[in-house]
Amino acid sequence: MTDDDDLKRKPIRYTLRLAEQLDKAITYLREIAPQQAEIMGKQFFKAMRLLEAMPGIGTKYKNGMRNIRLGKFRYNIFYREKENEIEILGIWHTSRGTEFEE
Repeated sequence: MTDDDDLKRKPIRYTLRLAEQLDKAITYLREIAPQQAEIMGKQFFKAMRLLEAMPGIGTKYKNGMRNIRLGKFRYNIFYREKENEIEILGIWHTSRGTEFEE
């Protein structure tokens, strides 16, 4: 990676809602499949690094939001690219339907 790559990266800002949803998802997984919880956490931060470098990679959703799939897990991460940052709005399990609301 060059210094030019660092200039193109946007910082990530996590919302409180996202933190609560992610904690709930990982806590649930930890109870039923501890190794999967660890993998999910790693996949989440891998996705964040990807978004820092390529925020437009997600699928357009609505109201300026985008989403990306969380690895092999049935979760979508919803975010919005702003001028100076990427705001991570929430994480949503696909069994809950497709209607993520801010």
